[in-house]
Amino acid sequence: MVFKFFSCQKEISMLTYNQCREIINIDSSSGRVYTTPEGTFPSITTVLGATANKTWLQRWIDTVGEEEATRIKEAAAERGTILHHYLERLYEEYDSPTKEQARNFIASSGLNNEKPFIRTMTVELIKHLLANNFRSVSQEFVVWDSELQIAGRCDGVGYWNNKLVVIDYKTSRKKKTVSQIKDYYLQATFYCTAHNKLFSQNVDRFYILMAVEDGSSLVFSGSPAHYLPELKYRIKAYYDKK
Repeated sequence: MVFKFFSCQKEISMLTYNQCREIINIDSSSGRVYTTPEGTFPSITTVLGATANKTWLQRWIDTVGEEEATRIKEAAAERGTILHHYLERLYEEYDSPTKEQARNFIASSGLNNEKPFIRTMTVELIKHLLANNFRSVSQEFVVWDSELQIAGRCDGVGYWNNKLVVIDYKTSRKKKTVSQIKDYYLQATFYCTAHNKLFSQNVDRFYILMAVEDGSSLVFSGSPAHYLPELKYRIKAYYDKK
């Protein structure tokens, strides 16, 4: 069957989450891009990374040294990949796990064989999801916006206490404040905005679940409408530089 897509993205009824899961990304020296039915677009993380104020990052690299900075960044990427892997597996097995099902998953999935801090971080986020009765609709699917010319892979969409929301999982070495993770808010805003153009159900809230290496965790939430102007400004700045 041939599916037709138009730049105005009006034929949303023809899209399914599974179709969007199949869209691939390509990593290049200039950043990650996604090949969508409406064109090839840079990832939201590439756009935000290219337009961020990185003064603090350079100061940090100067302080710890290039070699240590690289080690920390690689460890963070590995930590995040492992955590995402287990959360995705849990919600593939149960779209709305009970506490007992979650305990059985933790015991049988191999999570207990991971490094203790990674196991603790993953369990912390599972606790938040269970406490808020999260029911998964789909995970790891690609969304795009042909008007903004951006794409990205969303961690998940589902019902948080019976309200449809976008979920984004993050890990951190230290606790963060809202002011320190503004780009996470912009990233989640993009997922919501693009989702609403592609699918019939509207999402007007996102939750960012952050697991910290010290065993703590944080939950941030926001409305995409509040952050959309800043997101558009950053996207324009990205394309103006090209």
